[in-house]
Amino acid sequence: MMRARFPNILLIVAVFAVAGAACAADRTDFTHFAKSRYVHCAFYKGYETDPATGGPIMVEGKADSLVHFQNIDVKNAKARAIYTRMSGSHQVTVIQTDKAIHFIENVAGMYMMTSVHSCLEFDEKRGACIQYGAVNSRVFDTTVLSEPDKVYEKIKDRADPGFCDYSFIGIQEAATGNR
Repeated sequence: MMRARFPNILLIVAVFAVAGAACAADRTDFTHFAKSRYVHCAFYKGYETDPATGGPIMVEGKADSLVHFQNIDVKNAKARAIYTRMSGSHQVTVIQTDKAIHFIENVAGMYMMTSVHSCLEFDEKRGACIQYGAVNSRVFDTTVLSEPDKVYEKIKDRADPGFCDYSFIGIQEAATGNR
C-alpha cells in the first residue's frame, strides 16, 4: 500500500515543479514593460555580494549610472534615452526578442547596449513584473543591431549589472491648460 502512494506523490511533485517553472517563465513577460512610457534603470560597477546567493546586492540610490527611457515604441524600434553620463536626450534603437528587450545607441562607432532580461520583482496584485534585471555595456560588435541576443550572451558576465523598473504604471500625466 505504501508503494502505491509513493509514485502518486512523485507525480504531484512533478506537476507542481512544471507549474512553478511555467509561472516563472510568465513573469518575465515584457508586454507591460514594452508598453510603458517611462522606464528607469540603475547600473553598478561595484557592489557587495549576497553571502546566501552569491548574487550582487544593488541598492537604489547608490548606482554608478542611471538611464531613463521614454516614449518606448517597440513596433517602430525606437525610444528616447537620457543618460547620467551624457548630456541631452538621445534616440535609441529598441529590439525586443524572446530573451530580452535591448536598447542600443551608436555613439561614435561604439554601441551602448542596455539589455533588460529577467523579472526580479513580480506584483501579484497587478499580475505583472514591476522590476527587471538588466545589464549595461559598451561594445564595438556591429552585429549588435542584427543579433543582439548573441552579443548579450557574450558580454552579460562582464557588463554592469542593474535593474529597471517602470514605476509610473497607472499614473496619469498632469492636465495641461485651463481647468
